[in-house]
Amino acid sequence: MSETKPVLDLDALTVRYGSFQALTGITATFQGGSLALLGPNGAGKSTMLRSILGLVPPASGQALLFGKDTSQKSATLRGRIGYMPERDCWVGGMSGVAGLAHLAEVCGFPREDAMLRAHDLLHFVGLGEERYRDVSSFSVGMRQRYKLASALVHDPDVLFLDEPTNGLDPRGRAYMLDAIDRIRQEHGVHIILASHLLPDVERLCDQVWVLNRGHLKAADSVANLTAAARGAKRVRLAARDDVAAFSEQARSAGIQVEPGKHDDELLLTNPDGVIESEQVFALAAQSKISLSGLQPAARSLEDAFLEALADTTF
Repeated sequence: MSETKPVLDLDALTVRYGSFQALTGITATFQGGSLALLGPNGAGKSTMLRSILGLVPPASGQALLFGKDTSQKSATLRGRIGYMPERDCWVGGMSGVAGLAHLAEVCGFPREDAMLRAHDLLHFVGLGEERYRDVSSFSVGMRQRYKLASALVHDPDVLFLDEPTNGLDPRGRAYMLDAIDRIRQEHGVHIILASHLLPDVERLCDQVWVLNRGHLKAADSVANLTAAARGAKRVRLAARDDVAAFSEQARSAGIQVEPGKHDDELLLTNPDGVIESEQVFALAAQSKISLSGLQPAARSLEDAFLEALADTTF
């Protein structure tokens, strides 16, 4: 049966730890697919995850998952949720396969089916050859993979991931991201990822919520957040000393000028229409300035993220 309600719906969600307000009036909706909770350390990402999961009660407002209030601690709803926490968690003194089989039995699998499920998942996350080792002897990367397998043991509909690539080397990070992408693409599991790593978000997610100091600063699709202004141009000047003169010439023609990522680069936009390449070349000629590059402006997710964080309205 197809899902008719949003995967996640937050209504004025507020969370406090004593006198400290960790989340303030968050209202947003995630219809499904893959969502990133993006923000600097301490922005409230982990608190939001824990509140959505029913682990931290809201001071006010509510979080609805598949239309159900998560604070009600429904066993049926929890059965649809997989959670990979940031910190390590496993049953001590057990091998990888024994620990996963135990989790599967707790979730209701018969013993034989639980063992088969454990073997399958450990192979899926690349730990098939290490499945009989004690989990406490695993490396950081292996522990991250084991946590991912643990979150999948009961075949959830939505997977919550809290900084899943923390501590991983480039090879381990690539493997983890590939595994998560396969879960999303091949098995139709919704992904909600908390991260401060923009490359991970760009690799996995199609929706982004930007958090800062417990406030929601942006909520949109990655496509919309990275869409360039209509007709915008990114121009590189042959000499950095010409930046001021060219900027003045462009502004006198009604063009908005912003600094680029490099000292010799400018972003040109026209609120009243498209900037044609011929117009830029004409401005350069009038100023007797040489250009080393001109291309349509592509807005990066980093640009959108920093712009959202620059908004200090709380």
